Amino acid sequence: MDVAEEMQGEPGARPGKSPAELIRARLLKGSSWVFLGMGLGAVLGLVVNGLLARLLDHDVLGAYYLMFSLAAFGAQLATLGMDKAVVRGVSAGIGTDRPGEARAATRLAFMFGAIGALLLAAVMVVGLGGFLARNVYHSELMAGAIVFGAGWLITMTLQTLVAETFRGYQRFWLATLFSGLSVDILGVLVFGLLWLGRAHPTLAQAILLSLGVTAASVLAGGFLIWRRVRSLGREGHLRPRDMLAVGWPLVLTSAFNFTLGTGIDLWVIGAFRPHDEVALYGAAFRLVFFVATPFIIASQVVPPIIAELYAKGRKHDLQASLREVATVAGIPASMVLLAFLFFGASIMGFVYGGFFRQGATVLAILSVARLYAVCTGNSGALLMMTGHQKTMMYITMVSAVFGLTTELLVVRPYGMVGVAVATSLAQVLQNTLQLVYGKRRVGIWSHAELSLRPVRALLGR
Repeated sequence: MDVAEEMQGEPGARPGKSPAELIRARLLKGSSWVFLGMGLGAVLGLVVNGLLARLLDHDVLGAYYLMFSLAAFGAQLATLGMDKAVVRGVSAGIGTDRPGEARAATRLAFMFGAIGALLLAAVMVVGLGGFLARNVYHSELMAGAIVFGAGWLITMTLQTLVAETFRGYQRFWLATLFSGLSVDILGVLVFGLLWLGRAHPTLAQAILLSLGVTAASVLAGGFLIWRRVRSLGREGHLRPRDMLAVGWPLVLTSAFNFTLGTGIDLWVIGAFRPHDEVALYGAAFRLVFFVATPFIIASQVVPPIIAELYAKGRKHDLQASLREVATVAGIPASMVLLAFLFFGASIMGFVYGGFFRQGATVLAILSVARLYAVCTGNSGALLMMTGHQKTMMYITMVSAVFGLTTELLVVRPYGMVGVAVATSLAQVLQNTLQLVYGKRRVGIWSHAELSLRPVRALLGR
């Protein structure tokens, strides 16, 4: 069922609605739970990190962030691009009445993802994880917890596939729940009980607990997907090589994109600076999430709709809708940025404790780059959902090389502040190129407008 058919079936829907109006209705009505779920997830994630900052010593917290970053990077690689390929495959199959194609996309995504996760986890355990821990991060703490980190990688991979499969079926509330909200809920309960009991878990214990709550979420989500897939018909099919053709440029994009967020930058600090700086940098980045929260919420709904409307040739309405989303998201993002610029030290101290006030400068720098990303809109999703994943791959590759090179040049003389500046410049470069090539390749601008018209349009006024 496409967007138009779905909306025509809603009570009170007017006939002849434009695709832009349908997207507004989806964002404001049908997906109101996304706002609630993502907002709740942001708050709970902040609580979890605040609890960890109080449960773990600063060097242990730094090692925890590094292990999380290592597992998350491995999970991005292990999906083999299936997290995006399953969205395209399922959306296309359901939207064109070929449920067998959606069934095959789901099955192939989990098969390839499980293979990739097991292989990378084995590589970590056999030697790569220990090598990185001892020779790059100089941390025996991390070396002793590599096995748990490998298990964390596997559960993160499956968690990503569960969430993105639900997104492909346009079950956005389930995608939101299993992309992190359920893990945050369980994390607050587990780490909250430890804090009340005045416990001080080791690094291995903290990772094992995080692994456990992620696994519980994966099992619940996987059961719901199994029930969904079992009810599908068999019309249509999808070959494994078709999924891989979509996935391989996307997995490379994810790998290089890791160097543009808090990924490689955190590793660079961990390799050349004390681990308390890793803790400061990691804590600051987790607050930066709030700058982009409204945009991220909208982005949970937009990608499958981009693919659908572009296939129908309705580019004008798609452009108008994407620019509306970017403009509306930019308003609260700007307000959060101002709060971080003027009250960053107080906010860091309140959330994490007095020691973390030192991360206010990093918080401000990273937040500026995140606001720029919000204002350039869903240009990356536009390229990936319209068959230009290779263009996206090349853009990300160039930006990643620039970012990593700059970070390595500045980390020794300027520390975490220099790395934050280098990372932000690389992100600005990436988002600028995405915006420009979105127009060149697809013919659509996605950036925000300096006007309140999109706000009135999105609100139907």
